[in-house]
Amino acid sequence: MPTTTLDTMLPEFGRFIGAYIGQFATTTNVTTTTALISTGITAYFEDNDQLNDTFVRILGTNNSDVDRSVLDHTGSTGALDLRGVALSAESGSVNFDMYRYDPQQLEDALNDARLVAFPTLYQKVYDRTLSGSPNQRGYARPTSIQPGYVRKIFTETRIDAKSFGDNIASSKDIDMEGDLTDWVEVNITTTAEAETTGPDNYMVFAGSQSAKMVVGASSIGTAYVSVGNPTTFDGAELNVSIWAYCKTASRLSAAISLDGGTAVTGSTHSGGGWERLTVATNVGAVSTSIQVGVYATSGTALTFYADELIATSGPSEETRPYSDPISYWREEGDNIYIPFTIPTSQQIVVEGMGLLSSVSSGTDTMEIAGTQLQRLYAYAAEAFFQQELDQMDETEQGAVLKKLTRYRHRIDSGRGVMASVSKKKVPVY
Repeated sequence: MPTTTLDTMLPEFGRFIGAYIGQFATTTNVTTTTALISTGITAYFEDNDQLNDTFVRILGTNNSDVDRSVLDHTGSTGALDLRGVALSAESGSVNFDMYRYDPQQLEDALNDARLVAFPTLYQKVYDRTLSGSPNQRGYARPTSIQPGYVRKIFTETRIDAKSFGDNIASSKDIDMEGDLTDWVEVNITTTAEAETTGPDNYMVFAGSQSAKMVVGASSIGTAYVSVGNPTTFDGAELNVSIWAYCKTASRLSAAISLDGGTAVTGSTHSGGGWERLTVATNVGAVSTSIQVGVYATSGTALTFYADELIATSGPSEETRPYSDPISYWREEGDNIYIPFTIPTSQQIVVEGMGLLSSVSSGTDTMEIAGTQLQRLYAYAAEAFFQQELDQMDETEQGAVLKKLTRYRHRIDSGRGVMASVSKKKVPVY
């Protein structure tokens, strides 16, 4: 899915509404004062005080995303004295953007626009946080999908990790059926969780056992198996997936460690039960080891269960089973009702429409690009100038109303409209 960073959107939106002055580089190192000096400014703004009450957004290392207004401008030297407390020192030149309006207000307008523009602009969601359960009919609608905007539902049958021929870790206890000694844990205690019937042990995803893993409080936990002949995979993309059961959100991820280095992690577990976690990385030149498994962040003590790990080398995405569409379903409030049993061995894939992500730091991304950005900027401009209109008296409102009308016409023009995700017709029963 194409994305755009806030560092890219802010100048573009600023130009869209005539608020962007330009980007400049400091010619004197930033120190612990309120001064920014750029001789590049002098070519455009020669007179003193021309830039007073404008705004700067610093793109440095120690002052990243710092927004300040200009108290005083010296035209002959390009010196800007900023309001607020002293800046942090920077070594070397840093860039900064200049705006006629507060960049924080522009950022707020972009975040407001993603709400107003829905569902004209949206994020297409493929949610895989649900799995089948015997005799269950109702499933919670994924929170990433807005109410009433589920479009399709599929099931994916589990790929057997041990028998899957392309699993490069298949020689290890990746199906959790052995003695689990292939797993090397740091701050994780692993024990076998045995299957039972009458009642069924839901903590065993497949086969006769899964791995119960406990992470101690205030500890980062890792559990890995090593891939044999690691140098065989130099320069290839590595994809790893593992099924995990967890009821705590945002702590657990699939992980890859190359040569014992820092873990590369995928998206975190939602805390909704059994989920298929995935992670991918480019191997590059590996010297001693490729380790694949799970990574848990520090926090309170955490218990989770893991089963069926698959690692593949070469393909550009993780291995996925074939999907079968579900024809009979409906939304009921915050739930999805499916009037038949989905086996535990199947994952439920919910396709729908979600809000674009909010952005707050320069590297944050929103799931939008191309001509659709122009439509987002039109919505943001409407939100921005509506806010300005509400603070003006009647004599000043005319000019702002003209701007509002222009941006509303841009919205109504249809330029940059996203094609809606189709909805599979749900029979009435």
